[in-house]
Amino acid sequence: MHKFEELINLQRGWFRKSIYDFPEQLSFEKTRGHWLEDAFEDFVYDYERYFNSKDVCVQNVKSRPELQAIMLFRISRSLFLAESSYCDAFSLLGRFLSGIELYYSASIGKGLKINHGIGTVVGARVIIGSNCLIHQGVTFGDKDGYRPLIGDNVTVYAGAKIIGNVSVGDNAVIGANSVVLKDVPINCTAAGVPARILT
Repeated sequence: MHKFEELINLQRGWFRKSIYDFPEQLSFEKTRGHWLEDAFEDFVYDYERYFNSKDVCVQNVKSRPELQAIMLFRISRSLFLAESSYCDAFSLLGRFLSGIELYYSASIGKGLKINHGIGTVVGARVIIGSNCLIHQGVTFGDKDGYRPLIGDNVTVYAGAKIIGNVSVGDNAVIGANSVVLKDVPINCTAAGVPARILT
């Protein structure tokens, strides 16, 4: 059995058919090939942030809407990069199931963890590094056509907004309900409206 077959079956239950069954204009190699496996390989790192194991248990995925959102983002992102029109369907399903919007044109590194997550939005073309922790009600969004760039190991607490042409450095912490409109350097904590550097 393919090592991701159980997750494929979970997805089949949501759509009443498998990702592999969609009548997509992709080659057989692309449809059955590396792009989908890469999505699930990335998801394994996300899953490990929740359960400290790379042995994915489907029941755990079913019990955590945050993981469902992340898994469907990984699939929709891979479909987007493969130029499949089905990327939108998986992205919308993730939002419907979880209340979290992770837009498929955003780039999110491995090891994403979302706590609670309701109302969190990662908008189009946002870039987020690896091993980031995001809480509920957080928005990464557009201002004047620009999107934020978030480094690795960043923590963003509940209700924060990071908007526009903003860079948040590695290991930074963004306080709850902050509005970040200017760059945050590496290893710094920022909070407030508008956010200012505290440490």
